[in-house]
Amino acid sequence: MPNFLFLASPFLGVDLFMAFRFLVEPNSSRGKSLEHLKIGLTDIELATENFAEKYRIGSGGYGNVYKAELEHFDSSNWSSIEGVNKCDLPKRRSTVAIKHIFNPEGKQGFITEIETLSSCKHDNIISLLGFCDEGPDHMILIYEFASRGSLESYIESHDKTTNLAWVQRIKICLYIAHGLKYLHTNTDQDKQKIIHRDIKSANILLGPNWEAKIADFGLSKIHPPDQEASTLNTDTIAGTNVYLDPEYKKYGRLNKKSDIYSFGVVLFEILTGRLAYDRFYTKVNEKGIAPIARDHFEKGTIMEIVDHKIKEEADGHVFALSKRPNKDSLNIFSEIAYRCLAETQAQRPTIDDVIHELKKALQAQEKSQKENFKMSLEDFKSATQNFSIVGRGGLGNVYKGVASHANGHTIIAAKRLDRRFFGHGETRFFRELDIPLKYKHENVIGLLGYCDDEIEKIILHEFASRGRLDGYLSNASLTWVMRLKICIDIASGLNFLHATDVNQEVVIHRDIKSSNILLFDDWKAKITGFGLSLVCQINHDIDHVPDDAAGTVGYSDPLYSTTRILTKEYDIFSLGAVLFDILCGKLSSIKLDDEHLFLPFLAKNRYQLGKLDELVFEGIKKQIYPQSFDKFSRIAYQCLHHRIERRPTAHEVEDHELWEPKLPTDYKKIIQLSKCPEIYSTKMKVELYNTFSKGILLQEDKVLSFDGNGERNEMVSATMFSDINRFPNERKSLPESRFETVVKILDISDMNIKIKTRAQFLSPDVVYGVYLVFKFCDSRNYSSKPMYVNLKYRKGQESLHAYFATWRDEHWMMIEFDRFLNQNEDIVFEFLLEKLSHYCGDSAVYVEGIEFRAIDKVKHEGIGKLTEVQQVLKSNFDVDRVRQLPTDFNKELFWLGSIGKKKLLIVSAKAALQNVSNERLFTSKSSSDSRFQEVIELLPQKIFHIKCTIKSQMLSPYTEYACYLVFKRSDKYEGLHSPVKVHDVLHHENNKAEFLYFITPSPLNIHDTTRVPNQRKDGWMEIQLWKFYSYSAFKDDSLSMNMKFTNLEGTMSGLVVCGLEFRPM
Repeated sequence: MPNFLFLASPFLGVDLFMAFRFLVEPNSSRGKSLEHLKIGLTDIELATENFAEKYRIGSGGYGNVYKAELEHFDSSNWSSIEGVNKCDLPKRRSTVAIKHIFNPEGKQGFITEIETLSSCKHDNIISLLGFCDEGPDHMILIYEFASRGSLESYIESHDKTTNLAWVQRIKICLYIAHGLKYLHTNTDQDKQKIIHRDIKSANILLGPNWEAKIADFGLSKIHPPDQEASTLNTDTIAGTNVYLDPEYKKYGRLNKKSDIYSFGVVLFEILTGRLAYDRFYTKVNEKGIAPIARDHFEKGTIMEIVDHKIKEEADGHVFALSKRPNKDSLNIFSEIAYRCLAETQAQRPTIDDVIHELKKALQAQEKSQKENFKMSLEDFKSATQNFSIVGRGGLGNVYKGVASHANGHTIIAAKRLDRRFFGHGETRFFRELDIPLKYKHENVIGLLGYCDDEIEKIILHEFASRGRLDGYLSNASLTWVMRLKICIDIASGLNFLHATDVNQEVVIHRDIKSSNILLFDDWKAKITGFGLSLVCQINHDIDHVPDDAAGTVGYSDPLYSTTRILTKEYDIFSLGAVLFDILCGKLSSIKLDDEHLFLPFLAKNRYQLGKLDELVFEGIKKQIYPQSFDKFSRIAYQCLHHRIERRPTAHEVEDHELWEPKLPTDYKKIIQLSKCPEIYSTKMKVELYNTFSKGILLQEDKVLSFDGNGERNEMVSATMFSDINRFPNERKSLPESRFETVVKILDISDMNIKIKTRAQFLSPDVVYGVYLVFKFCDSRNYSSKPMYVNLKYRKGQESLHAYFATWRDEHWMMIEFDRFLNQNEDIVFEFLLEKLSHYCGDSAVYVEGIEFRAIDKVKHEGIGKLTEVQQVLKSNFDVDRVRQLPTDFNKELFWLGSIGKKKLLIVSAKAALQNVSNERLFTSKSSSDSRFQEVIELLPQKIFHIKCTIKSQMLSPYTEYACYLVFKRSDKYEGLHSPVKVHDVLHHENNKAEFLYFITPSPLNIHDTTRVPNQRKDGWMEIQLWKFYSYSAFKDDSLSMNMKFTNLEGTMSGLVVCGLEFRPM
């Protein structure tokens, strides 16, 4: 952590409570009463259960911070408190952060914080909601709760649930800059100025939509409005070393430019993805990031320290070739950050200059994105093909088609503006373009491109493979859990649109309804239909709408028709209507009866009467638990409240009411078992869900995670393996690991690692796989295909092999080497890992641990046989159906038959191997059960080829064929247990299967890229090598093949080859 400086004189004999008199008394000399902010100690103790540990979310040298629900003064719609009795002041209950200061040295900071923040009201300054000063032991400050924690926590976290895009990072910087501008120029009390003195990432808090708020004003200095000098000279140096203005630190000269320097450090933290005091910097220079960033900028090598995630990010445009952020944007950003770090205050820019440059950087990036998305009509025609109409909107048809681009093909949807609407319809049409382009979110429909031509206006969107939500409302296959997830997605998207952006703007959709919710393969929901949407200033109600367009009847807020005032709460009413659509399986736009007309009003009535269950869709009624029904119906009802201030925000709908049922029932207990319980107290429910999905680190060096079906997975750190410290291995900290350290195995050819462990937190009656999780120390290219590693290990006295490793995130790999059915027994797992194949090279490996992972595709039956040799599969080919055909071909080399009306060809082993140069690697044997008199047996060898050429007349035309190798094993075979690598030398498209087995292996060693043999009725075995169409495979009336077979571990022998069989499918 950075060094913290505070060299101040002691509090000068003024009693704390005397110091408060000028703050809280109505007639104080300050002219401002703070009585409305006072909160009773009893209320705070009740909210925190007397400051119980479970509510604590942080701690520091002066006190602790707690998270709780508390009632406090509501200033959102209250302009004046003068002459109003405290009991009559508006209040609201919300989640707050409570700072309890118990160190006497915190007295001055306590007073400063109240004095400063009570004068501040800005979206990018943390709000002080109240305080308590009942006695010397209770100095308590109550703030608004920033749900995403501090910027510092996000940057240093190795478990970032969201990778912030470059645009979002610039916006965070702009939020901070706007907050600083307010402090430096626009606070109350006759325009007095505030110098923060401790701007750093730890004091930047993040809201649910990544809006930044400046916090912690305990060290701030108020610059009196009647003091002409812009610089304060002081002997009191306060702040954090690596963020501290060098001129202020050396000479005691403090002014607004001191904050600018600190902000420059934060800018480079955001650009590089590392904290100022990261060892990456401090081991080079103890002053941290600032001198290193300056040096790189001056040398023109700034890209060397830019966060690799920024450099690798794509802009989402399927046709764009460039994946990097706009170069001008990065240059503008890095230059203004560099100017902020000037050694002297006079050389640094003003906050207005910084905002101006950051806006230029943002505009350059956004302009670049829009240009990347624009297509000419010719490009559009050449990129798209086979379009068909899949729907019609208010302004034209919607088409489905395939778009070709550099990376392949993508199914897309195209909205084409009907020419009848050219002119008067274009405003609505291009809202459909501009809003998804500017406001990107996983639950807002994604833009892929657009064409703005004189004769054609087309917008390309993601194609929603499952169509619109309204098509599934009365479909029982859409389960209650799936419906809950869709509701969460809708609320998440709407919360994003309603959040304040850097221009202090929000999006009001105006037409939220079930038909404007699109569903994708994984049932992810995305909001579309922005034709009526408006972008407006935050906290500014729109009392004049520039057109007469209204939303859809049944979904429209009835208050708008009487007040004509448009607010975000208009969308919340529509959201409530959609929630009732989902619960009741009906559309809100369909008239139901003469009294209540539409579903929202009928549902509201039934809820008030306690009879809402009568409206629930029968297809899901039995799936809904009472607790889930109560929470869901309550939030849907609140969305329809006739007083807009009583309606919840989209964030409250999303986080508190809908995510809670998706968390494990004992999630609070699990959090208490984690290594750092306090860091999870600041997370929203959706973030907790994501954390549990990825894995939460427990105290015993275990990671507990949950898959999509709610089953628990558990990983044990490699540092807990038995005897791990007896060998020349190293421990290393890797940012991509979920553990603090991993084990580096130096010699993979002689590992001899003994594992003895047990799992404690697994789900009962679930089949689990046991996996070794590791990665190579050298760089390996990621592949979707398994990698051959041949881990040799022992389980008891049994010597076993796990041949393949599959890839997972961050270049980690995993090898499965056991399976079991968990029946809540206390099972101890013991293995000895001996070595990896020489085929892996001589690189060392990092071992993260052993993971117990639920396998949903394996049934309970026969679990005890999973690690044994699997029973050989039977071929469904009936050899008795084959009839021999007369032929002029050489009968020693070819046998021609038929199945039905299709030809079947068998090529003898002699023909298949006659082109092989070294015939000493084979021996001929007579055969009585083959179509041919002779078969061929392989002698010991590491590699062999099968080559042959057939003529087109040997097969039926316009037919799909499969080619099988027909074989047996001799009594003295060797080297056939391990997988054999197969490569089609002539036909590269036939290399989807990379390995085959001549002996059926354990299920643990079967993957999508491996093939196993089938047993035939005639005593032979067969394995498929190739599939092709006879009308396209032949060139010059012939078809050649050359298959290469390689044993990666040694030689193989005893394979008896009958031949190749070309069989119609």
